[in-house]
Amino acid sequence: MSNRELLSKVRGLVRRVSIKNIRDDGEAQTASIEVADGIWRDNVEVAQQYGMTSSAPEDGGLAIAIAVGGDEGDMIVLPIGNPSSRLSGLDAGDAALYNQFGDRVVVRAGGGIEVTAANSVALKVGGISLTIDAAGFHFDGGSIWHDGVPIDKTHVHDGVTRGGAKTNPPVSG
Repeated sequence: MSNRELLSKVRGLVRRVSIKNIRDDGEAQTASIEVADGIWRDNVEVAQQYGMTSSAPEDGGLAIAIAVGGDEGDMIVLPIGNPSSRLSGLDAGDAALYNQFGDRVVVRAGGGIEVTAANSVALKVGGISLTIDAAGFHFDGGSIWHDGVPIDKTHVHDGVTRGGAKTNPPVSG
């Protein structure tokens, strides 16, 4: 093998690649990658860490590809980034989950979690759900408790005469 061929092999071990055709419907996410100008490899596995997954927007998607064992026919892509959609402006020590539309969960280094969503935030546990949207808070299933007292449709009042009358609104504190 000539020095030129050896150098070409070494350069092919690790590459910065452009991404298209991301498929997220199988056991492993795959993508087509452009390893050199006009040279594409299809169905390349995208490595993802356990418990964390994403499907990056293809427009501007970039990644690092590694030729496993030096074999450019057996490549794997490290997690995909998309600089044009990256959330910026975090403080040192902050961590965030985000999408290209501005929805995000930011865990602040100083202790605090901020959730920002364009339409709604939903929490689901068993058969109970809490959804927050522009119309307000929506609770489905279960009971709502405050200081050990139910405050949902199951609560009762003392000192109220039964009948057709309604109780007054709560007294402000």
